[in-house]
Amino acid sequence: MRLEATRILVPVNGDPATERTFRWTCRMARQEKAEIHAIYVMEVPLDLPLESDLTNAIAKGERILETIEAIGAEEKFRDVQAKLLRARHAGPALVQETEDRHMDLVVLGVPYRRRFGVCRIGSTASYIFNNVSCRVLFLRDRAGAPYLD
Repeated sequence: MRLEATRILVPVNGDPATERTFRWTCRMARQEKAEIHAIYVMEVPLDLPLESDLTNAIAKGERILETIEAIGAEEKFRDVQAKLLRARHAGPALVQETEDRHMDLVVLGVPYRRRFGVCRIGSTASYIFNNVSCRVLFLRDRAGAPYLD
């Protein structure tokens, strides 16, 4: 499989599904000699100013990005551009980032979730799928087991 992309955005949130997706993307991007931009969005509640001091949330985001950079190093993909964003909602922030950075592809890792007999994706993934102008690739976990381990 070829990604046929030179600029790839991977939203990360610390879930195992996004970490596995990032690892897979590193492998694919290395073949393409593509750039990977890993973005963690810290959602700031509406009742707080956007620039509020959210020390714990910032520390969590920085830990997640450090983990992503370590995965990149393990996969011998050293040029990961990791960024923490503050936003009210992750979906619109990621779409804007995709447009601002002229991304060719967004790779989304989604956990296997089934409710009432139907597989579900979250609101952020759905927003990205419906609003981003570049290609979108979903990597969904399979039922009961990780798909890339």
